Amino acid sequence: MYDPLVNAPPGPHDAPGASYWQLHTQAEFPQCTDTPEDVDFAVIGGGYTGLNAARTLAENGHSVAVFEANNLAWGCSSRNAGFVMKSTGRLGLSAWAERFGEDVAKGIAQEHGLGLRLIEKTIEECPEHCQRQSGGYIKVAHKLASVTPLQQQYDSLRQFEQPVEWLDNSALSQVIDSPQAHAALRFTDCFAVNPLLLAAATARRAAKAGAQLVEHCPVTSAASLGKKGVYLETAKGNVRARKLLVCSNGYTSQQLLPKLASCSLPVLSSIITTPPLSQEQADSIRLSPEYAIMDTRILKYYFRLLPDNRLLFGGRGAIQGKNAEDPVFAKRLLKAMHQTFPQLKGITQWDNFWSGWVSVSLDDYPRVGKFSDNIYASMGYCGAGVSFSALAGQRLAECAMGAALPKLPYYQSQLKPFPLPKFRRLAQWLYYHYGRLLD
Repeated sequence: MYDPLVNAPPGPHDAPGASYWQLHTQAEFPQCTDTPEDVDFAVIGGGYTGLNAARTLAENGHSVAVFEANNLAWGCSSRNAGFVMKSTGRLGLSAWAERFGEDVAKGIAQEHGLGLRLIEKTIEECPEHCQRQSGGYIKVAHKLASVTPLQQQYDSLRQFEQPVEWLDNSALSQVIDSPQAHAALRFTDCFAVNPLLLAAATARRAAKAGAQLVEHCPVTSAASLGKKGVYLETAKGNVRARKLLVCSNGYTSQQLLPKLASCSLPVLSSIITTPPLSQEQADSIRLSPEYAIMDTRILKYYFRLLPDNRLLFGGRGAIQGKNAEDPVFAKRLLKAMHQTFPQLKGITQWDNFWSGWVSVSLDDYPRVGKFSDNIYASMGYCGAGVSFSALAGQRLAECAMGAALPKLPYYQSQLKPFPLPKFRRLAQWLYYHYGRLLD
Protein backbone atom coordinates (compact mmCIF):
# COMPACT_ATOMS: atom_id res chain seq x y z
CA MET A 1 0.00 0.00 0.00
CA TYR A 2 1.18 3.52 -0.80
CA ASP A 3 3.08 4.95 2.18
CA PRO A 4 3.45 8.76 2.20
CA LEU A 5 6.63 8.62 4.30
CA VAL A 6 8.32 6.17 1.93
CA ASN A 7 6.92 6.43 -1.58
CA ALA A 8 6.98 9.12 -4.22
CA PRO A 9 3.62 10.80 -4.96
CA PRO A 10 1.14 8.00 -5.67
CA GLY A 11 0.42 6.96 -9.23
CA PRO A 12 -2.81 5.90 -10.94
CA HIS A 13 -2.20 2.25 -10.07
CA ASP A 14 -1.38 2.70 -6.38
CA ALA A 15 -4.89 2.19 -5.02
CA PRO A 16 -5.00 -0.21 -2.06
CA GLY A 17 -7.53 -2.97 -1.59
CA ALA A 18 -11.10 -1.81 -2.07
CA SER A 19 -13.19 -0.71 0.91
CA TYR A 20 -16.66 -2.05 1.68
CA TRP A 21 -18.11 1.19 0.32
CA GLN A 22 -16.31 0.85 -3.00
CA LEU A 23 -17.50 -2.75 -3.39
CA HIS A 24 -21.13 -2.19 -2.40
CA THR A 25 -21.96 1.33 -3.61
CA GLN A 26 -23.03 2.63 -7.00
CA ALA A 27 -21.78 6.21 -6.65
CA GLU A 28 -22.28 8.71 -9.47
CA PHE A 29 -19.19 10.87 -9.87
CA PRO A 30 -19.08 13.68 -12.46
CA GLN A 31 -17.16 13.33 -15.70
CA CYS A 32 -13.56 14.43 -15.33
CA THR A 33 -11.64 16.76 -17.63
CA ASP A 34 -8.25 17.05 -19.34
CA THR A 35 -5.35 18.81 -17.65
CA PRO A 36 -5.47 22.60 -18.13
CA GLU A 37 -2.27 24.51 -18.83
CA ASP A 38 -3.18 27.55 -16.77
CA VAL A 39 -5.65 28.13 -13.89
CA ASP A 40 -6.16 30.59 -11.09
CA PHE A 41 -6.01 27.88 -8.44
CA ALA A 42 -4.66 24.32 -8.47
CA VAL A 43 -5.79 21.83 -5.82
CA ILE A 44 -3.93 18.63 -4.93
CA GLY A 45 -6.29 15.97 -3.61
CA GLY A 46 -9.79 14.99 -4.73
CA GLY A 47 -11.31 14.15 -1.35
CA TYR A 48 -13.70 16.08 0.87
CA THR A 49 -11.26 18.94 1.52
CA GLY A 50 -10.06 19.43 -2.05
CA LEU A 51 -13.53 19.16 -3.58
CA ASN A 52 -15.04 21.65 -1.13
CA ALA A 53 -12.14 24.04 -1.70
CA ALA A 54 -12.64 23.77 -5.45
CA ARG A 55 -16.40 24.31 -5.13
CA THR A 56 -15.87 27.44 -3.04
CA LEU A 57 -13.32 28.89 -5.46
CA ALA A 58 -15.47 28.13 -8.52
CA GLU A 59 -18.58 29.59 -6.89
CA ASN A 60 -16.60 32.82 -6.48
CA GLY A 61 -15.78 33.01 -10.18
CA HIS A 62 -12.23 31.59 -10.22
CA SER A 63 -10.85 28.96 -12.55
CA VAL A 64 -9.78 25.95 -10.50
CA ALA A 65 -8.54 22.43 -11.23
CA VAL A 66 -8.39 19.51 -8.81
CA PHE A 67 -5.58 17.01 -9.45
CA GLU A 68 -6.23 13.54 -8.06
CA ALA A 69 -3.56 10.84 -8.28
CA ASN A 70 -6.11 8.04 -8.58
CA ASN A 71 -9.90 8.03 -8.74
CA LEU A 72 -11.66 10.90 -6.99
CA ALA A 73 -11.96 10.17 -3.26
CA TRP A 74 -9.63 7.16 -3.42
CA GLY A 75 -8.06 8.10 -0.07
CA CYS A 76 -9.78 8.34 3.30
CA SER A 77 -12.84 10.02 1.79
CA SER A 78 -13.94 6.56 0.63
CA ARG A 79 -12.17 4.54 3.32
CA ASN A 80 -13.52 5.94 6.59
CA ALA A 81 -16.39 4.59 8.72
CA GLY A 82 -18.82 7.38 7.80
CA PHE A 83 -19.01 8.95 11.29
CA VAL A 84 -20.11 12.59 10.96
CA MET A 85 -19.16 14.06 14.34
CA LYS A 86 -18.35 17.49 15.76
CA SER A 87 -14.99 16.23 16.94
CA THR A 88 -12.45 18.92 17.83
CA GLY A 89 -9.34 16.96 16.97
CA ARG A 90 -7.97 15.05 19.96
CA LEU A 91 -8.88 17.88 22.36
CA GLY A 92 -12.23 18.24 24.11
CA LEU A 93 -13.88 21.64 24.61
CA SER A 94 -12.70 21.79 28.24
CA ALA A 95 -9.09 21.32 27.04
CA TRP A 96 -9.60 24.10 24.50
CA ALA A 97 -10.94 26.36 27.26
CA GLU A 98 -7.94 25.59 29.49
CA ARG A 99 -5.45 26.32 26.70
CA PHE A 100 -7.06 29.33 25.03
CA GLY A 101 -10.05 30.48 27.09
CA GLU A 102 -13.79 29.90 26.95
CA ASP A 103 -14.42 32.25 24.02
CA VAL A 104 -12.08 30.22 21.83
CA ALA A 105 -13.68 26.97 22.98
CA LYS A 106 -17.12 28.33 22.08
CA GLY A 107 -15.79 29.44 18.70
CA ILE A 108 -14.38 25.95 18.08
CA ALA A 109 -17.77 24.42 18.93
CA GLN A 110 -19.55 26.83 16.57
CA GLU A 111 -17.08 26.08 13.80
CA HIS A 112 -17.69 22.35 14.03
CA GLY A 113 -21.41 23.01 14.01
CA LEU A 114 -20.90 24.81 10.68
CA GLY A 115 -19.02 21.77 9.39
CA LEU A 116 -21.93 19.53 10.31
CA ARG A 117 -24.39 21.79 8.50
CA LEU A 118 -22.18 21.86 5.41
CA ILE A 119 -22.30 18.06 5.28
CA GLU A 120 -26.08 18.18 5.69
CA LYS A 121 -26.37 20.59 2.76
CA THR A 122 -24.33 18.24 0.59
CA ILE A 123 -26.47 15.28 1.66
CA GLU A 124 -29.51 17.15 0.30
CA GLU A 125 -27.88 16.92 -3.15
CA CYS A 126 -27.75 13.11 -2.97
CA PRO A 127 -30.82 11.11 -4.10
CA GLU A 128 -30.02 8.43 -1.50
CA HIS A 129 -29.28 11.14 1.13
CA CYS A 130 -25.91 9.38 1.47
CA GLN A 131 -27.70 6.55 3.37
CA ARG A 132 -27.82 8.82 6.41
CA GLN A 133 -28.43 7.19 9.80
CA SER A 134 -29.48 9.81 12.35
CA GLY A 135 -29.48 8.15 15.77
CA GLY A 136 -26.44 10.07 16.99
CA TYR A 137 -22.83 9.35 17.90
CA ILE A 138 -22.32 7.41 21.14
CA LYS A 139 -19.06 7.53 23.10
CA VAL A 140 -18.91 4.46 25.35
CA ALA A 141 -16.92 3.99 28.56
CA HIS A 142 -15.24 0.66 27.83
CA LYS A 143 -14.27 0.05 31.48
CA LEU A 144 -15.56 1.22 34.86
CA ALA A 145 -12.57 3.50 35.41
CA SER A 146 -13.60 5.46 32.28
CA VAL A 147 -17.07 6.35 33.58
CA THR A 148 -16.03 9.25 35.85
CA PRO A 149 -13.87 11.04 33.21
CA LEU A 150 -16.70 10.57 30.70
CA GLN A 151 -19.20 12.09 33.13
CA GLN A 152 -16.85 15.04 33.62
CA GLN A 153 -16.79 15.50 29.85
CA TYR A 154 -20.60 15.45 29.87
CA ASP A 155 -20.70 18.21 32.49
CA SER A 156 -18.27 20.27 30.42
CA LEU A 157 -20.27 19.82 27.23
CA ARG A 158 -23.44 20.91 29.00
CA GLN A 159 -21.66 24.11 30.07
CA PHE A 160 -20.98 24.77 26.38
CA GLU A 161 -24.65 24.07 25.55
CA GLN A 162 -23.85 21.09 23.34
CA PRO A 163 -26.69 18.68 22.44
CA VAL A 164 -25.55 15.67 24.42
CA GLU A 165 -27.30 13.09 26.62
CA TRP A 166 -25.94 10.96 29.47
CA LEU A 167 -26.68 7.25 29.22
CA ASP A 168 -26.15 5.38 32.46
CA ASN A 169 -25.61 1.64 32.45
CA SER A 170 -29.32 0.92 32.47
CA ALA A 171 -30.12 3.25 29.58
CA LEU A 172 -27.07 2.12 27.59
CA SER A 173 -28.07 -1.53 27.91
CA GLN A 174 -31.10 -0.72 25.76
CA VAL A 175 -28.76 0.45 22.99
CA ILE A 176 -25.94 -2.09 23.12
CA ASP A 177 -25.33 -5.38 24.94
CA SER A 178 -21.61 -5.54 25.66
CA PRO A 179 -19.43 -6.25 28.72
CA GLN A 180 -17.34 -3.27 27.56
CA ALA A 181 -20.15 -0.71 27.78
CA HIS A 182 -20.63 0.85 31.24
CA ALA A 183 -22.01 4.33 30.44
CA ALA A 184 -21.99 6.67 27.47
CA LEU A 185 -22.45 10.10 25.97
CA ARG A 186 -24.91 10.40 23.10
CA PHE A 187 -24.31 13.35 20.77
CA THR A 188 -27.79 13.75 19.35
CA ASP A 189 -27.00 15.95 16.33
CA CYS A 190 -24.32 13.66 14.91
CA PHE A 191 -24.99 10.89 12.40
CA ALA A 192 -23.48 8.31 10.06
CA VAL A 193 -23.39 8.16 6.25
CA ASN A 194 -22.07 6.18 3.34
CA PRO A 195 -18.79 8.13 2.84
CA LEU A 196 -18.46 7.27 -0.85
CA LEU A 197 -21.92 8.66 -1.63
CA LEU A 198 -20.96 11.78 0.32
CA ALA A 199 -17.76 12.12 -1.73
CA ALA A 200 -19.68 11.71 -5.00
CA ALA A 201 -22.25 14.34 -3.97
CA THR A 202 -19.41 16.70 -3.01
CA ALA A 203 -17.72 16.14 -6.39
CA ARG A 204 -20.96 16.86 -8.23
CA ARG A 205 -21.35 20.14 -6.35
CA ALA A 206 -17.79 21.13 -7.28
CA ALA A 207 -18.27 20.23 -10.95
CA LYS A 208 -21.61 22.04 -11.09
CA ALA A 209 -19.91 25.18 -9.78
CA GLY A 210 -17.40 24.97 -12.65
CA ALA A 211 -14.36 23.27 -11.09
CA GLN A 212 -12.27 21.08 -13.38
CA LEU A 213 -11.69 17.61 -11.90
CA VAL A 214 -8.67 15.70 -13.22
CA GLU A 215 -8.27 12.04 -12.22
CA HIS A 216 -5.26 9.70 -12.50
CA CYS A 217 -2.99 12.71 -12.53
CA PRO A 218 -0.47 12.78 -9.68
CA VAL A 219 1.44 16.01 -9.13
CA THR A 220 5.12 15.00 -9.19
CA SER A 221 6.66 18.38 -8.32
CA ALA A 222 5.44 21.76 -7.11
CA ALA A 223 7.49 24.96 -7.05
CA SER A 224 6.58 28.51 -6.06
CA LEU A 225 7.62 31.11 -8.65
CA GLY A 226 7.09 34.10 -6.40
CA LYS A 227 4.86 36.71 -8.04
CA LYS A 228 4.47 34.47 -11.08
CA GLY A 229 2.55 31.87 -9.08
CA VAL A 230 3.17 28.12 -8.83
CA TYR A 231 4.50 25.67 -11.40
CA LEU A 232 3.33 22.06 -11.23
CA GLU A 233 4.59 19.02 -13.05
CA THR A 234 1.93 16.32 -13.35
CA ALA A 235 1.61 12.92 -15.00
CA LYS A 236 -0.52 14.55 -17.73
CA GLY A 237 1.42 17.74 -18.40
CA ASN A 238 2.68 20.89 -16.71
CA VAL A 239 0.41 23.47 -15.13
CA ARG A 240 0.83 27.08 -14.05
CA ALA A 241 -1.43 28.45 -11.32
CA ARG A 242 -1.59 31.62 -9.26
CA LYS A 243 -1.89 29.61 -6.06
CA LEU A 244 -1.74 25.98 -4.93
CA LEU A 245 -3.97 24.36 -2.30
CA VAL A 246 -2.63 21.12 -0.81
CA CYS A 247 -5.59 19.03 0.36
CA SER A 248 -4.10 15.54 0.47
CA ASN A 249 -3.92 15.42 4.31
CA GLY A 250 -2.53 12.02 5.45
CA TYR A 251 -1.67 11.07 1.85
CA THR A 252 0.75 13.98 1.31
CA SER A 253 4.02 12.58 -0.02
CA GLN A 254 7.19 13.28 1.93
CA GLN A 255 8.97 13.55 -1.42
CA LEU A 256 6.60 16.15 -2.91
CA LEU A 257 6.58 18.72 -0.09
CA PRO A 258 9.05 17.56 2.59
CA LYS A 259 8.64 20.57 4.89
CA LEU A 260 4.86 20.20 4.96
CA ALA A 261 4.91 16.42 5.28
CA SER A 262 7.28 16.66 8.27
CA CYS A 263 4.40 18.28 10.19
CA SER A 264 2.20 15.20 9.93
CA LEU A 265 2.33 11.64 11.20
CA PRO A 266 0.39 9.44 8.76
CA VAL A 267 -1.37 6.74 10.81
CA LEU A 268 -3.24 3.77 9.39
CA SER A 269 -6.78 3.22 10.55
CA SER A 270 -8.10 -0.24 9.59
CA ILE A 271 -11.62 -1.62 9.30
CA ILE A 272 -13.28 -4.99 8.88
CA THR A 273 -16.88 -5.84 8.10
CA THR A 274 -18.51 -9.12 9.05
CA PRO A 275 -20.79 -11.20 6.86
CA PRO A 276 -24.44 -10.08 7.28
CA LEU A 277 -25.59 -10.89 10.81
CA SER A 278 -28.55 -13.19 11.25
CA GLN A 279 -31.56 -11.67 12.99
CA GLU A 280 -30.66 -13.68 16.08
CA GLN A 281 -27.09 -12.32 16.07
CA ALA A 282 -28.29 -8.74 15.53
CA ASP A 283 -30.82 -9.06 18.35
CA SER A 284 -28.16 -10.47 20.68
CA ILE A 285 -26.02 -7.30 20.53
CA ARG A 286 -29.04 -4.91 20.56
CA LEU A 287 -27.31 -2.54 18.15
CA SER A 288 -29.40 -0.53 15.71
CA PRO A 289 -27.99 0.81 12.40
CA GLU A 290 -28.92 4.34 13.48
CA TYR A 291 -26.00 4.60 15.95
CA ALA A 292 -22.30 5.31 15.39
CA ILE A 293 -20.24 4.14 18.37
CA MET A 294 -16.68 4.71 19.59
CA ASP A 295 -15.09 3.74 22.90
CA THR A 296 -12.87 5.61 25.36
CA ARG A 297 -9.63 3.72 24.74
CA ILE A 298 -6.45 5.58 23.91
CA LEU A 299 -6.27 3.31 20.84
CA LYS A 300 -9.94 3.57 20.10
CA TYR A 301 -12.27 1.05 18.52
CA TYR A 302 -15.30 2.24 16.58
CA PHE A 303 -18.22 0.34 15.10
CA ARG A 304 -21.67 0.55 13.56
CA LEU A 305 -24.25 -1.85 12.16
CA LEU A 306 -24.62 -1.21 8.45
CA PRO A 307 -27.98 -1.10 6.63
CA ASP A 308 -27.33 -4.60 5.19
CA ASN A 309 -26.78 -5.99 8.74
CA ARG A 310 -23.01 -6.26 8.44
CA LEU A 311 -21.09 -5.07 11.50
CA LEU A 312 -18.33 -2.56 10.70
CA PHE A 313 -15.52 -2.60 13.27
CA GLY A 314 -12.40 -0.42 13.09
CA GLY A 315 -9.27 0.60 14.97
CA ARG A 316 -5.54 1.13 14.55
CA GLY A 317 -3.76 -0.92 11.88
CA ALA A 318 -0.18 -1.46 10.77
CA ILE A 319 2.49 1.19 11.23
CA GLN A 320 3.98 0.92 7.73
CA GLY A 321 2.12 0.87 4.45
CA LYS A 322 3.89 -2.29 3.28
CA ASN A 323 2.14 -4.20 6.10
CA ALA A 324 -1.27 -2.57 5.76
CA GLU A 325 -3.04 -5.55 4.18
CA ASP A 326 -1.45 -8.22 6.36
CA PRO A 327 -4.37 -10.31 7.70
CA VAL A 328 -2.83 -10.26 11.19
CA PHE A 329 -4.33 -6.80 11.63
CA ALA A 330 -7.76 -7.98 10.52
CA LYS A 331 -7.46 -10.82 13.05
CA ARG A 332 -6.69 -8.29 15.79
CA LEU A 333 -9.85 -6.37 14.94
CA LEU A 334 -11.85 -9.59 14.89
CA LYS A 335 -10.51 -10.47 18.34
CA ALA A 336 -11.40 -6.99 19.63
CA MET A 337 -14.88 -7.38 18.15
CA HIS A 338 -15.29 -10.70 20.03
CA GLN A 339 -14.23 -8.98 23.26
CA THR A 340 -16.76 -6.23 22.64
CA PHE A 341 -19.49 -8.66 21.59
CA PRO A 342 -18.85 -12.20 22.93
CA GLN A 343 -22.20 -13.13 21.38
CA LEU A 344 -20.50 -12.99 17.96
CA LYS A 345 -17.64 -15.41 18.65
CA GLY A 346 -19.20 -17.73 16.09
CA ILE A 347 -18.10 -15.25 13.41
CA THR A 348 -14.57 -16.35 12.58
CA GLN A 349 -13.98 -14.52 9.30
CA TRP A 350 -14.45 -11.06 7.87
CA ASP A 351 -16.00 -10.11 4.53
CA ASN A 352 -13.98 -6.93 3.91
CA PHE A 353 -10.73 -5.54 5.31
CA TRP A 354 -9.15 -2.23 4.33
CA SER A 355 -7.08 0.68 5.66
CA GLY A 356 -6.63 4.41 5.13
CA TRP A 357 -4.13 7.07 6.16
CA VAL A 358 -5.08 9.52 8.91
CA SER A 359 -2.97 12.66 9.50
CA VAL A 360 -2.05 13.27 13.16
CA SER A 361 -0.55 16.61 14.13
CA LEU A 362 2.02 17.12 16.87
CA ASP A 363 -0.31 19.16 19.10
CA ASP A 364 -3.50 17.21 18.34
CA TYR A 365 -5.47 19.64 16.18
CA PRO A 366 -5.57 20.62 12.50
CA ARG A 367 -4.28 23.72 10.71
CA VAL A 368 -5.82 25.45 7.72
CA GLY A 369 -4.19 28.37 5.92
CA LYS A 370 -1.13 29.71 4.13
CA PHE A 371 1.92 27.47 4.28
CA SER A 372 4.45 29.35 2.12
CA ASP A 373 4.54 31.69 -0.89
CA ASN A 374 1.47 30.91 -3.03
CA ILE A 375 0.95 27.55 -1.25
CA TYR A 376 -1.90 26.83 1.15
CA ALA A 377 -2.54 23.63 3.08
CA SER A 378 -5.08 21.88 5.28
CA MET A 379 -3.84 18.96 7.36
CA GLY A 380 -3.94 17.17 10.71
CA TYR A 381 -7.57 16.11 11.21
CA CYS A 382 -6.47 13.40 13.68
CA GLY A 383 -8.97 10.86 12.38
CA ALA A 384 -12.11 12.99 12.77
CA GLY A 385 -12.24 14.60 9.38
CA VAL A 386 -15.54 13.66 7.76
CA SER A 387 -17.34 16.83 8.85
CA PHE A 388 -14.46 19.21 9.54
CA SER A 389 -12.59 18.35 6.33
CA ALA A 390 -15.49 19.78 4.32
CA LEU A 391 -15.45 23.07 6.22
CA ALA A 392 -11.63 23.06 6.15
CA GLY A 393 -11.73 23.00 2.34
CA GLN A 394 -14.09 25.96 2.29
CA ARG A 395 -11.99 27.89 4.81
CA LEU A 396 -8.78 27.12 2.90
CA ALA A 397 -10.31 28.50 -0.29
CA GLU A 398 -11.46 31.64 1.56
CA CYS A 399 -7.94 32.12 2.89
CA ALA A 400 -6.42 31.68 -0.57
CA MET A 401 -8.85 34.31 -1.90
CA GLY A 402 -7.64 36.75 0.76
CA ALA A 403 -10.58 36.58 3.16
CA ALA A 404 -10.05 36.84 6.91
CA LEU A 405 -10.72 33.58 8.73
CA PRO A 406 -12.20 33.25 12.24
CA LYS A 407 -9.70 34.01 14.99
CA LEU A 408 -9.30 30.41 16.08
CA PRO A 409 -6.09 28.36 16.57
CA TYR A 410 -6.97 26.24 13.52
CA TYR A 411 -6.45 29.28 11.31
CA GLN A 412 -3.99 31.49 13.17
CA SER A 413 -0.86 29.33 13.21
CA GLN A 414 0.90 26.69 11.16
CA LEU A 415 1.40 23.01 11.91
CA LYS A 416 4.39 22.32 14.10
CA PRO A 417 7.08 20.05 12.62
CA PHE A 418 7.73 16.80 14.45
CA PRO A 419 11.10 16.79 16.22
CA LEU A 420 13.42 14.20 14.72
CA PRO A 421 10.85 13.38 11.99
CA LYS A 422 12.81 10.34 10.81
CA PHE A 423 11.91 8.67 14.11
CA ARG A 424 8.15 9.35 13.95
CA ARG A 425 7.36 5.71 13.29
CA LEU A 426 9.49 4.50 16.21
CA ALA A 427 7.70 6.94 18.52
CA GLN A 428 4.38 5.70 17.15
CA TRP A 429 5.33 2.07 17.84
CA LEU A 430 6.26 2.94 21.45
CA TYR A 431 3.04 4.90 21.90
CA TYR A 432 0.97 1.97 20.65
CA HIS A 433 2.52 -0.32 23.27
CA TYR A 434 1.96 2.31 25.97
CA GLY A 435 -1.67 2.78 24.87
CA ARG A 436 -2.40 -0.95 24.87
CA LEU A 437 -1.09 -1.23 28.44
CA LEU A 438 -3.34 1.58 29.66
CA ASP A 439 -6.36 0.32 27.71
